[in-house]
Amino acid sequence: MSDSRDANYYRALLSHRSVSRRGLLRGLFGAGKKIQQQIDESVIKRSDGRPPQAVAEALFMHLCSGCGDCATACPYGIISLQNNRPVLNIDFSACDTGSCLKCTEVCSTGALSFDIVADTSFNPIISSSCFGRRDASCRMCSYSCPPAALTFDALNQPIIDETDCDGCGQCKTACYHGYISLEPGIPRLTN
Repeated sequence: MSDSRDANYYRALLSHRSVSRRGLLRGLFGAGKKIQQQIDESVIKRSDGRPPQAVAEALFMHLCSGCGDCATACPYGIISLQNNRPVLNIDFSACDTGSCLKCTEVCSTGALSFDIVADTSFNPIISSSCFGRRDASCRMCSYSCPPAALTFDALNQPIIDETDCDGCGQCKTACYHGYISLEPGIPRLTN
């Protein structure tokens, strides 16, 4: 009996031609929420670092011509081309996201833009073997962090402020024990 009620209900609902204001707004806002969810789900996460000031990944992949001008302009030699796309290698030198940005200056396609906050999309991961976790004898990573995004709490646990960390890699290069690794994440495009 409930099946016939359901069928009658849907038949009456579909034959109803006028839309209430509430129904119209619910439909419009519901569609907006669904579109926002699809956009959030479609954020592309790279498996490697991005040049600082790179636009959103999908647009970056479309705009970047793979010319290599950014790699040539980088005074630290950390940008290289792999499959005609620039990637960062911050193993032995860090990116000066605060003042250099030579890569953005030479980019003619708009894939790198001064309108975007400088962020390489790298996230520092600090090993449990870190000497700074044991006592305050080593804080080289914290001292070398230009935006002061890496600090240690009273229990010697590292705290990374993700809103301030730009993925420059200064902490990794300062750690002479090799207890910091950088893993690609989702870049900050705005402050």
